[in-house]
Amino acid sequence: MGLTLVDALRRPEHTGENRCWPCTVVNVAILGAVTVLFAVLSPILAVATAAVGLFLVGVRGYFVPGTPRYAPALVARIPGGNALFHGTADQQSGSLRTGQRTDGSAESDDGDGGDDSDDGDELDVPEGDALLDRLVDAGVLTADDETVAPTDAFEARRREEMAPLRDADTEELADLALEFSPATESHAVRQDGQEWVALSSGATNALEETWLTRPITIAEIAGARAAADFVDDDETALAAAQTCRMFLETCPDCGTDLERGTDASCCGGARSPDGPPSETLFCPSCEAQVYTFD
Repeated sequence: MGLTLVDALRRPEHTGENRCWPCTVVNVAILGAVTVLFAVLSPILAVATAAVGLFLVGVRGYFVPGTPRYAPALVARIPGGNALFHGTADQQSGSLRTGQRTDGSAESDDGDGGDDSDDGDELDVPEGDALLDRLVDAGVLTADDETVAPTDAFEARRREEMAPLRDADTEELADLALEFSPATESHAVRQDGQEWVALSSGATNALEETWLTRPITIAEIAGARAAADFVDDDETALAAAQTCRMFLETCPDCGTDLERGTDASCCGGARSPDGPPSETLFCPSCEAQVYTFD
């Protein structure tokens, strides 16, 4: 009974290596203030409050209800808040469709308005419902009134392509990424124990590059190769690969079961002060996002 309760209270996305220390400190400070107030009324109540509060901070990462939901929006209102608390303003990985986030929102890689800006129109690839219709017609996806999912034929091809890519080193993945990506240059990046594939079109510094995690790189290379059997152009194949990442159940790189979370590491990551964190699909072993849902 106790073990079940503890397991139900645990929030691994906010504890361990994922713990947000600024939020932890703030929660403990609030807990201390509440404990002092309760001590005036009853020392026993104060001790109980402190014990329960510290327990919750330990297993959940916070004890103030709604901290992960409200803290990102509060930090987003602070100029440079994400960089101040987390050392970076944006931790999202990109797509082989260089110039796009994992959720498909536009981003400029080198500012020259060339091949790196994948807004769909420049690549003449349909988006939204138009893309869905094309992929359904091509046999990549199947759809009914309630669900959309990859067809068995596409999923089998994707898994077949994905298997050998897991054994490839990051330098090999960087070379293979150029099979479909409109980028003209690629290279491997190793930083803070993580490995990335960096794509660009003549970038002069890292700020002009799009970085992809290994799971995303593997998923999109495999997905694009598989989709090429169903569609007749690389741009649509790559759009299919990006879209179909949302249906993955295991990590393309290590095979770990994927989990749902948000793109906010507790007090960082909100896209706007008034918007909540976006839901993500992530690998707990690789500590990498695989897809960000709109």
